[in-house]
Amino acid sequence: MALPNDSHVGGTATTFPTHLVSGKEYPVGMSADADGHINGSLPAWGFIVPPAAAGASKVYFDLFNNLAATVLRLRKLFVIIATDVAVAPVVGVRFDLMRTSTVGTGGTAFAGPASTSKTAAAFWPFTPGNTLNASITGRLGPTGGAADEAWLFPVYAGGEETNVATGSGGPAAFLQPMYNMLPELPYGQPIELTTGKGLKVIQGTVASAGNYGFFGVFTVE
Repeated sequence: MALPNDSHVGGTATTFPTHLVSGKEYPVGMSADADGHINGSLPAWGFIVPPAAAGASKVYFDLFNNLAATVLRLRKLFVIIATDVAVAPVVGVRFDLMRTSTVGTGGTAFAGPASTSKTAAAFWPFTPGNTLNASITGRLGPTGGAADEAWLFPVYAGGEETNVATGSGGPAAFLQPMYNMLPELPYGQPIELTTGKGLKVIQGTVASAGNYGFFGVFTVE
């Protein structure tokens, strides 16, 4: 990483970093997000939900922020389609994203932040050694709680492993899991979960077939 190689002292004795390019000194700045944080400065967390068989009205997972005076910002969410298991679904799968007002119960709590299991839902830090407050929770297949507060939007996915958008059928193989499920605005506005709010992913009422998992990225501040 190149760092500024010089500086300039302004009229009020404030020092500004500069960098020499082609014989000229240029001012060096840092960009910030809408909340005033320097871009890339917040510790980021990932979570993984392993692929599981589709099922009508199935709740795949919930994510919940019960930490006082904080905002959990969900920045990325991807559906991961298991293409190493042959399936022949007649129709795709609908996933509804719901904002929730209570924490999920039952099911299996996410592991982490240092899980080595390839079959367990888990949190993990982008920076090794970071710890996640225990009031930020995730649950695989919650059987209770996770009360609906608002429907955000649906996402559709197809699990056929030979489909060019999801499987091994050509240059567009595995394309669908690369699309962020969340609306991406010019300045990256995330979905915010304030204290006492959460999010869950639930399948629509059509059963279909296939195996689907999820991968998400969030920050807490």
